[in-house]
Amino acid sequence: MNKYSILFADDHTLLRQGLISLTQNFPFIDKEKIYQAANGREAVNFVKKTQPQLIVMDVSMPEMNGLEAVDAIKNQFPEIKVLMLSHYNNEPYVIRALKAGADGYMLKDAAVDELQDGLKDILNGIMYISPDIDQNIVTKIKNGEEGAVDALDILTSRQRNILQLIAEGHSTKDIAEKLFLSVKTIEAHRANIMDRLDIRDVPGLVRFAIRVGLIEA
Repeated sequence: MNKYSILFADDHTLLRQGLISLTQNFPFIDKEKIYQAANGREAVNFVKKTQPQLIVMDVSMPEMNGLEAVDAIKNQFPEIKVLMLSHYNNEPYVIRALKAGADGYMLKDAAVDELQDGLKDILNGIMYISPDIDQNIVTKIKNGEEGAVDALDILTSRQRNILQLIAEGHSTKDIAEKLFLSVKTIEAHRANIMDRLDIRDVPGLVRFAIRVGLIEA
């Protein structure tokens, strides 16, 4: 049986360690190649260096959430299989994840057997969606029936990432350093974000970010 390297990306250390303890006994996981990242940015940087074959990615993480991370990863490494793990079971989150390129979406209250089966499915090219989620979502996406469910669609991936950092309270200088950009570039992005969203102040951006799930209240 083939054994696969795997990366767990979640900002909760205990959860990451728990997942590692569970999956290292799965027969198809290479226990010598189990890795971890504390946020989406760490995950993206790690993937660029090592290219694990499997990723289990949390949706809600600081600095760069899992939805933006999977989008960045899949754009460069479409062959890497990604299972999103989240406590959000509402349709817009699932649609955003699948549109970004995720190979599956599993709820955090899943049993161990479900995690194992879900990982097996995506390794075999079968999309996995938790049973508690509408199984017709994939069909809706293919048929274009999801409509304008995501207000974030009008922002670029870079703008969504900057919006998240602004909403988390990072200063312009801090964001510039994190993204290796100039302060003027970040200021220009912030102005463009406000124009596109028709929001005129930072508190308004924070409220928007909470409403669309970029950050938690």
